[in-house]
Amino acid sequence: MKVDWKRLESFHLCCQKRILGIKWSDFITNAEVCIRSGLQSIQSMVHRRRLSLFGHGARMPDNVPAKAVLRVACDVRDRVPPFPNWRRLWGRPPITWLHQICSDCGLSAGDALNCAQDRAVWRMYAMVY
Repeated sequence: MKVDWKRLESFHLCCQKRILGIKWSDFITNAEVCIRSGLQSIQSMVHRRRLSLFGHGARMPDNVPAKAVLRVACDVRDRVPPFPNWRRLWGRPPITWLHQICSDCGLSAGDALNCAQDRAVWRMYAMVY
């Protein structure tokens, strides 16, 4: 995962240098390129958009099926089974989109879902990046 982020960030900086007309022989640091372009790192853009999409889904009306699925996924992430005899499959669980949301905002899935109900509160979490 770290290798993917480094490659994506490298590509992002390469594109910024090309747009700004900076050649490799100009010896300009990556930090200076970011300052000149005024763009954030690609990782912070991804985090912000991921949290924005989660907030959009969390604020949907309760009768929308996507909201019900999100609620069940958050409950399962917080180890609340959807029904009494439900069990998770054996093996290591995959890292899901919801895991990324929890790591981005630093909250449990249920707390993130409750915070996202209020747009002003959720924007504070999304604006950290």
